[in-house]
Amino acid sequence: MSEIGSKYLFQCKKNYLDNIRPSSKDRFDKLGYQILVEIAKDYFQKGEIEKFSSFFQESQYTVNLWTAHLILEYGNPSEIIKREAIEIIERYSTTPLNANLANEEKEWLIKNQIAPPDGPSRK
Repeated sequence: MSEIGSKYLFQCKKNYLDNIRPSSKDRFDKLGYQILVEIAKDYFQKGEIEKFSSFFQESQYTVNLWTAHLILEYGNPSEIIKREAIEIIERYSTTPLNANLANEEKEWLIKNQIAPPDGPSRK
């Protein structure tokens, strides 16, 4: 794995342990969020969005959720990658493991006009 890829994984872990989540309202003020945005933008500027999307495979420390959000919010994904990112967010919006995380993801889906899984989907 590249140095930047390792940095991304370690920052996702740090964010997880520091309780910084991709849809929390205060995330923009957090250095951990800003670091992940810069890493993602580096991938995107190099035209490596597909390479970056390979982080969808890693669910530990919400790596796949961070990846989904960063791609949708800062990248220019293909329809296939966009759909996969949305599906990841939808899965987290129903997780029984962390109610705060699930609620934040539901709110994000609604705010972005993508109905949460327990509601009618926007097609």
